[in-house]
Amino acid sequence: MAELLAALVPHPPIIVEEIGRGELDRVARTREALFRVADEVKQFSPQTILLSTPHNTFIPGRIGVLTGDPLIGSFAPFGFPEGEHRFGNDRGLTEAMLADSELAGFLSPLDSGELDHGALVFLDFFRRREGDAKLVVFTASYGDLDAFWRFGQALGRFLRGREGRFVYVASGDLSHCTKSAPGRHYHAEGPEFDRIVAEAVQSASAESLLKLDTSFVERAEQCGLYSFLIAFGLFAGEKVRGEVLSYEDPFGVGYLVGMLRPE
Repeated sequence: MAELLAALVPHPPIIVEEIGRGELDRVARTREALFRVADEVKQFSPQTILLSTPHNTFIPGRIGVLTGDPLIGSFAPFGFPEGEHRFGNDRGLTEAMLADSELAGFLSPLDSGELDHGALVFLDFFRRREGDAKLVVFTASYGDLDAFWRFGQALGRFLRGREGRFVYVASGDLSHCTKSAPGRHYHAEGPEFDRIVAEAVQSASAESLLKLDTSFVERAEQCGLYSFLIAFGLFAGEKVRGEVLSYEDPFGVGYLVGMLRPE
């Protein structure tokens, strides 16, 4: 039976050393927490990291899974072209998921091997700790909250039927309107959304997230909820411990780093 671990991570390129430069002090807690996650994932030694990003191809009503191999991306759009990363796609696992009758109801194959910044930020921290594993990359952009939760449950059942160690990385920023900042406008729903998510992670319960109103979520201007719901679904019905390692919003965007660990 497989061993599972889940990490919830933000993905602002500004926290990458060569991109953030003079701003790094403002995201010091986020960077420290991400290095802690990278260390824990490396020590866990997974054969495959399954990662969901909201910034790749969006398929209405579906969750995409990249089928290209290798999986490659760089921070060139953010002024750091040397920051390229290349990972092997766990094609055997990807093909098995697409052939699984339950998972196939959620998934659509994407003929692409492009890693966007939603995937690259965590992978950059992981590589700096000399971590390595094969990847499976999902796109989780928008849709019915319950569908992402149910996909997480189905994925958890699928993985537990296999042997090995797997880490799920739910990549996503929280609200993009927690305070007024250049190019941003404050919405009261922003900090409230971030509070609800942080409490859900700490209590390891998705109940409050599944009750969120669509208009509230839209006003919060977030991008991580759908990835996070998949992570929670993985452990539905299991004893799990949640931990918020850090939270900060120096630029008006909420950055939460958290873990879900089975007990």
